[in-house]
Amino acid sequence: MDVYIARQPIFDRKLAIFGYELLYRRSMNNFYEGLDDTQATAELINNAFLTMHFSELTERTRAFINFSDDMLIDEIPKLLPRDTVFIEILETVEVTDELLEAVKSLRKSGYTIVLDDFVFSQRHLPLVDVADMIKIEFNNMNRAVQKMVIDKYRHKIKFIAEKVETREQFQDAMDMGYDYFQGYFFSKPMMIKSKEVSYLNINLIRILELLHHTEPDFEEIREVIATDLGLSYKLLRLANSVLIGKRHKITSVKRAMVQLGLLEMRKWIYIIMLKDFQMIENKELIKNCLIRAKMMELVAINEGKDAEKEDYFLAGMFSEIDVLMNRKMVDVVAELPLKESVRTTLLGGDNQMKQTLDHLIEREKNENSEQEKQDAELMTIYLEALAWVADIQMI
Repeated sequence: MDVYIARQPIFDRKLAIFGYELLYRRSMNNFYEGLDDTQATAELINNAFLTMHFSELTERTRAFINFSDDMLIDEIPKLLPRDTVFIEILETVEVTDELLEAVKSLRKSGYTIVLDDFVFSQRHLPLVDVADMIKIEFNNMNRAVQKMVIDKYRHKIKFIAEKVETREQFQDAMDMGYDYFQGYFFSKPMMIKSKEVSYLNINLIRILELLHHTEPDFEEIREVIATDLGLSYKLLRLANSVLIGKRHKITSVKRAMVQLGLLEMRKWIYIIMLKDFQMIENKELIKNCLIRAKMMELVAINEGKDAEKEDYFLAGMFSEIDVLMNRKMVDVVAELPLKESVRTTLLGGDNQMKQTLDHLIEREKNENSEQEKQDAELMTIYLEALAWVADIQMI
């Protein structure tokens, strides 16, 4: 799978590169293609830190990254290095007390706060008090107003002139006192393409191994999670989701682990592992695997096999993992810490779990049959699984 990022340099007054604004892209088309702000930033972070080499991407300078209201309030930027990641806040944010407290907390923690495309309206003014830098679209604000704003705040705030398109504009911005410059005059956003390879995340495998110990070492698990940006982000979102029934905002990996608990955490690590392979072309396949997993779990419960419900769940979840990864099932199973009964099921052996899985798969193929309609119990299980999958796909 190919992944993309666009970067546009930001220069200082000596025309040295101060940093790069990183922009999410879905293809080689060098423009934004409709993803909501939170998801776009999450994908950008994943691509910049997990797929590409971040230090090479920024040439060991600084990265300017936009964050949505939700990500700021959830303090997601704290998962990133404070010295090299500058937090951009768009003019579209809703300025609330909760948002302001989150931004103050980030600034207190050492992060640089940048107001992007800033508009000096009354409702945005509280953000100026917590800003380190302000970006102004050079051609979209009266020059006299720009000069007045720079003179008023220059003692505590650095200013970036963006969308500078000509030499004359650059010289005007220099004369007005801008500290940094960005725009087509210097460079258009440059596309960078990389390849994301399908593999089992080694951190997820390590966590699963630790979770399967008789007495799991939660501190060791926390340390593994804390080193994985993508996993930390996903667990924090999960712990704060309506699905888990949170009462208070969870802002640390340790609290997220406590909120989830041992059994739920193990299950969700497997779900995260599966969803890591999600692309447009296999989205329905992953959805079917999740439905199958939940149905297997519910069947086990209905048959009085509570002790085996997690194993039934995993057998359903990974029943198509070979197709998703384009690898042999025997090779994938060898990498996963699964019980022997689950291994046997996935590798085509004969046991009760395999018979249940085959039965569900057969019903999937004949879902409109008269027998299916008459099986009220199985239909109830299917509808419950469908609702569960709809919930987790929002996380």
